[in-house]
Amino acid sequence: MKKFVLAAAIASTLFLAGCSDKVDESTITNVVQTSQYEQPNLGITAKTTPFEVKNLKITKVLLDTKTDYKAEVSYDLVANKSLDEFKTSMKALAAKPKAPDTAADTTTDDMSSALHTLKNNLAAEVMVVAFSAKYGDFKAGQTVDTVNETVSMQKVNDQWIKD
Repeated sequence: MKKFVLAAAIASTLFLAGCSDKVDESTITNVVQTSQYEQPNLGITAKTTPFEVKNLKITKVLLDTKTDYKAEVSYDLVANKSLDEFKTSMKALAAKPKAPDTAADTTTDDMSSALHTLKNNLAAEVMVVAFSAKYGDFKAGQTVDTVNETVSMQKVNDQWIKD
């Protein structure tokens, strides 16, 4: 009977620890990755981003409540693809035709399509030039920067977001 009670206590402790609202390195890594290195409005998503946040360490916790968190962190920014691979993926993304806004708008006007393509090409080129200027001709697997920053987050609808 003692073994059963002990096993139940251990299992419930592990379950409660898994459901904890405590912020850890993993949570901060996900928030920093999505908020800083993914730009969905420019086509840079988890699949197309050239960078990944790795080895995040919390160096100092400045604020820790149920809804607000602030800490000094450091992490490595690692290229998960080369600059050339990123440029190729952005060009492919820019070449995709505009999806119709509604079912009634299935025929796309030529001028609208041309403007959409121009905007996508310009956004893609700007991102490639910006990353190239900041990090040089990076290669896949290369650590391009070690970042030290203060991260502020807020809990909204049971999810942590960068403040």
